[in-house]
Amino acid sequence: MRTTFWVSMVAAALISGAGCKKNDQDKAMDKAATSAAKAQEEVKDQAKDVAKEQKDVNKDRQDMQKDQADVAKQQGEMNAAKGDLAQARERFNVAAKQRLSNIDAKIHEIEMKTDAAAKDTANKLRARRDEIAARLNAASSQTEANWDQFKKDVDDGFDKLDKDVNDALK
Repeated sequence: MRTTFWVSMVAAALISGAGCKKNDQDKAMDKAATSAAKAQEEVKDQAKDVAKEQKDVNKDRQDMQKDQADVAKQQGEMNAAKGDLAQARERFNVAAKQRLSNIDAKIHEIEMKTDAAAKDTANKLRARRDEIAARLNAASSQTEANWDQFKKDVDDGFDKLDKDVNDALK
């Protein structure tokens, strides 16, 4: 019976010792599991943040592509407008040269008169005509911003000269 008693005591001691060790191991394992769970949750949160940021980046890329397409479209429209402006300038120059030609013919009529006053008037009108022609030669150097004012000035000059030439012919 003594032996049984001692065997029971030793067995109880071993079991309780193993139970304590297991309890410490359980605590360490629980702590590690909790730490792993927290780390896993942090990874999930970071993955969500990365996915959200990637979505933002993709949206920004799409917006940038749309903006680049808009810029390309506007560039095309600007190039077309520049082409239209160049054509309009050319048409203006052709019309202005025709107008100069008409004025030249009228000034020539005035010069054909035999009196000195007519010749003097013709010389003054020809000088004004030459000023307008010189301004027309500078038409290609006019900036787009100044084009409307340039055109208005030339048209006004033509109108006044035309009026004076017609008055001299009467």
